Amino acid sequence: MDLSEVSCASKLISMSAKFLADNTLFSDPTLVPTLTNLAQAAQKDILSADVNIVQYGLTSEWELFVFKHNIFDPAYPSFHFVAWMLAIDWALASREVISFQGDISSVNVLTASSNSAGSSVNPLEIPVNVAFYIRYACLYVTSIIICVTILASIYLFLNKGYVEGLNLIEVNRVAGIVWIGRTFLFIRSIAAICLLSTQVLSLQPVNNIWHMTSASDVSDESSTEKATRLFKTFLAAGEVSWLGFVLSDILMVYTAQYTPAYVFKCNFMVWGLAAILSWVSPATHTATIQRQCTFAHVDYQLVCSSGTIAIGSFSRITALVGICVGSIATAYLYERIRHPSLPPTRQDSYFLSSSAKYVYEPGNWMDHEVYYLDPASAVINGILSIRFSNVFYMLNLKIWRIFVIKEPVEKRKKLEQDGELHLLYAIPLSD
Repeated sequence: MDLSEVSCASKLISMSAKFLADNTLFSDPTLVPTLTNLAQAAQKDILSADVNIVQYGLTSEWELFVFKHNIFDPAYPSFHFVAWMLAIDWALASREVISFQGDISSVNVLTASSNSAGSSVNPLEIPVNVAFYIRYACLYVTSIIICVTILASIYLFLNKGYVEGLNLIEVNRVAGIVWIGRTFLFIRSIAAICLLSTQVLSLQPVNNIWHMTSASDVSDESSTEKATRLFKTFLAAGEVSWLGFVLSDILMVYTAQYTPAYVFKCNFMVWGLAAILSWVSPATHTATIQRQCTFAHVDYQLVCSSGTIAIGSFSRITALVGICVGSIATAYLYERIRHPSLPPTRQDSYFLSSSAKYVYEPGNWMDHEVYYLDPASAVINGILSIRFSNVFYMLNLKIWRIFVIKEPVEKRKKLEQDGELHLLYAIPLSD
């Protein structure tokens, strides 16, 4: 066999050239020229990127060298066929191009071919992993709320107790949206809904035979254990309110000034109805006995199942979600009918989140159409502040910007003369 350079190249590309030269295979006569132009453009781009293959070698004097070669080097057109094979592997992600940057120069090296390895996920691990991440998401929400509450308490102490107490009641709603976000609050609410939609089964012995029994049917349950179980159900029902917080925050653009009137009622409606439903009609399990066998591997493995036990109820999930949506709609329509022409909210500052704008109490914190925000409520709203004389420095965590508000000295003296001492410690949102 002739292994010369020209003969080898001609043998490799002769069949491909004959295939492309056959006009009967392509109905569009412009297809081959179009592909040729695209190939030339791609070859030019790869050439300008200086993609190389490298190899270690020894000289006749036994010196070690690193030899490199640009795959589309115009001086070696006979290598272009192999270069296209390498480029196709690169395009199909079976090869990579790595750039090594040195003090003197750099080199772009084409790696060896690597086959992708795929593996299927064990379906038995999915519920465990999902529960693991949801648990830590709930712990994250609780930790952030506790930290915000502690920080607000510190500001409350430093400002001698001048705070709007009603704003502190809304720490879950406002701080949850501002500091944590709707996504984590939604995950926490779904976790509570799933718990309320699941029946807990335990193994109980009856005549030396063990069988599964629900927690509410345990014969030797003490009054303390029953009270604890009912109390846990009551707390879990309260966690469903997080979904109400998320939905009401999304709908504030429509409910506007009716928000503070209906969200308070909605919260207690969701909590109460979810608790009553879980007490009166707890979720029940279902069990089916039906032996089925399937061949996992012919003549090797037979998989059989005697039945299934379902401890969760999808209908209960939809019922709890329906309670949230229905409570919001009912409470809002009630307030809309009760007060058809409710005036808009008085505080209208860009420093306030949508939740704080509508649920914060402005009654004693307005002066000449300027809303004064006490530092503890500002922390819940995502604003960290510090005051030097009559200048307030604020870090707005919602947009990560620092703002400076300077209140005139004459204005502060007038507030002091009028006995408005709580406004002296509050931030005047005069934007």
